[in-house]
Amino acid sequence: MKKRILTGCLALSLILTSAFVANAKSENLDILTLFSSRAKNENSLWVGTFQLAFNDMKNHIIKKDIVFVKEKPTKELKGLNQGLFNKTMLNDETYYTSVGETSPEAKATIEKDIKAKFNETSDILDSLDWSKGYGKYYAYAMLKKDFEYLSEFDNLDAASFNGSKAKYNFFGITNTSNDILDENVGVLFYNGSDDYAVRLYTKNDDIVYLYRTENNQTFDKLFIAMQKEAKEYKGNRFFIDVDTLKVPNIKIKDERKYTELCNKRIKGTDLEFSDAIETIQFDLDNKGGKVKSEAAIMTKLAMAAPQISKQKPRHFDFDKTFVIFLIDKGKTNPYFALRIKDLKGLQ
Repeated sequence: MKKRILTGCLALSLILTSAFVANAKSENLDILTLFSSRAKNENSLWVGTFQLAFNDMKNHIIKKDIVFVKEKPTKELKGLNQGLFNKTMLNDETYYTSVGETSPEAKATIEKDIKAKFNETSDILDSLDWSKGYGKYYAYAMLKKDFEYLSEFDNLDAASFNGSKAKYNFFGITNTSNDILDENVGVLFYNGSDDYAVRLYTKNDDIVYLYRTENNQTFDKLFIAMQKEAKEYKGNRFFIDVDTLKVPNIKIKDERKYTELCNKRIKGTDLEFSDAIETIQFDLDNKGGKVKSEAAIMTKLAMAAPQISKQKPRHFDFDKTFVIFLIDKGKTNPYFALRIKDLKGLQ
């Protein structure tokens, strides 16, 4: 049982601000393109899987920055081309990528590889066109990660989240929890009842940060702010007996189709994206967490754009006197000539 050594200390009630999403294509969750993207919803999520696929498509197929004909690159597209997230930010056992020409054999190889590496099956490969053809290429990525805490947290009583009427399941540490659970938690900072952050320790040294804040800036700015506060914090960084922890169980299954990137001719090529998709599954509970994410980008030949003349129209109307010349094959002089001023009797 946890001992109450410092009864005068303030208990920490740590709540992770996150989405409670169980269904695919959630209306209240934005899946963001970039770590620096701004969300429209209060709930937002970013995972680097689509960036991995985009990097391979750019570097191995298009072989230059991807921009679209007659279209100014958006902030999101510029960010994708920068490739600030890449494979160097992951361990080899965490991800799988494949890129090349589409074919049934390529699809079968991917299925075999992800089964061997992750013991996983794909949720998206069957929905894509893998037939061979000129201009048909693919870039595929899977990110798979499981992590476990040093010890299982306690399951807590169901409670509301952010003042909700509905109640949700939580896990964490109470004053009656076993002392060993304290070792699961490291304090980054505690600046008051609405501004704090912790790290949850895992068996494989994976890092799990929980940051309580009302700040609605982009993820990149929030991460910088959290690091800054942690660096400046002068208080106790140990999770002690009177501290408590409260984190909601989370279960997300969602997808995003990047339709804004599709059916647009890529500058300097005769290609366009036919499909661009990213899926995400995320579970968090008292034992640990799981992440599974896939992304795929497929190309096809771009449809020929209609040619629109900027010249004034010309009307070749032979409805007045005109002449016809006929020249035999391989010759230079006419063998027949006719001038017509009146069509009477000629029709």
